[in-house]
Amino acid sequence: MKKLLSIVFIATSVFAYAQPGKKGKDPKMAPELVPGYYVTAKGDTVKGEIQTNLENEGELYKNIYFKAPGAAKVTVITTKKAKAYGYGDNHFMMTAYDAQTEVYFRYLAKGRLNLLEFKYPTTVAGNPTIAAEYYIQDTKADEENKDLRELKKLNEKFYKKELKPYMKDQPMIWNDMDKFTFKPDAVANSIREYNRFYEGN
Repeated sequence: MKKLLSIVFIATSVFAYAQPGKKGKDPKMAPELVPGYYVTAKGDTVKGEIQTNLENEGELYKNIYFKAPGAAKVTVITTKKAKAYGYGDNHFMMTAYDAQTEVYFRYLAKGRLNLLEFKYPTTVAGNPTIAAEYYIQDTKADEENKDLRELKKLNEKFYKKELKPYMKDQPMIWNDMDKFTFKPDAVANSIREYNRFYEGN
């Protein structure tokens, strides 16, 4: 009996230790901060730290969780105050998602052709998940093809066909792309290879 009571006491102690300080509230993870920056609406670059371990990955595409040098805590920077931000190899640009909403798109490849990603929370069969959309843009399209300068959402089933007018100048790169399966990393690598032909131009 004493042995059983000891086990119950230890288990209760561990359980109590694991509880948050306030009832009814989930414990929050300490923010993981990495060196980063954001660009103000006026074009000034502000350096500090970016929080990356957000509970919802989609938040990275909506707001910036930023800690300024010497600040005590992380503050939220919205699309109204910053038009771009980044950390490590991740760089985001602000864009209008629709007539009412501004969000951040992440560059997967940047150059003459930009490949961008947007992630957001949704549900599949009632289960919460994160979905992704992908966009293409030709920043140097000529006047005859000026519509290619606008961001275009890719249909993942027909992405190769949709990319053909963007990559017609380098058909061998386009031909080597997988016709059936959209793999963001592989597509980004192909677009980076394409962009190398136009670096410095």
